[in-house]
Amino acid sequence: MTPLPVRSGYADETDASLIKEAILDELGEWAFGQICKAFGGQQIDIPARANTVTEGHFLSQALGLDNARLLCEAVGPARFYVPRLCKAEDRDARLVDMVRRGLANWEISRAVSLTERHVRRRLSQLGVSNPNRKPRNRYFGASCATAAGGAS
Repeated sequence: MTPLPVRSGYADETDASLIKEAILDELGEWAFGQICKAFGGQQIDIPARANTVTEGHFLSQALGLDNARLLCEAVGPARFYVPRLCKAEDRDARLVDMVRRGLANWEISRAVSLTERHVRRRLSQLGVSNPNRKPRNRYFGASCATAAGGAS
């Protein structure tokens, strides 16, 4: 965990990078992404005490109650300007999510209107290799031999 400076009250904007690092260390990329999706471009106040966060709190609605309380323990009290996610980061997250769901590169390329080559290159840049292999139609794979053999 990245140590935050000792302070009274809220952090100033110079602590923003430390707050971001603390969120990433404690909660990970997923939680930081959820915070950016929910509050991107806004300034949020993270409470000092975790027990003040309840089910209806804005942080628990974005992260879930346990993660919101963990955020308060790790960072609070802090005033944090949440950066907006750029569209490229959002698209990259969508590509990785499609790989996790089991889609092949050609299926992903059709879904996001990119070429299959571009999908492969982008996933490679992200350090993801897609293990999902699917035939493009019903005549590929083992059925090819039977279809060709049956036609003779």
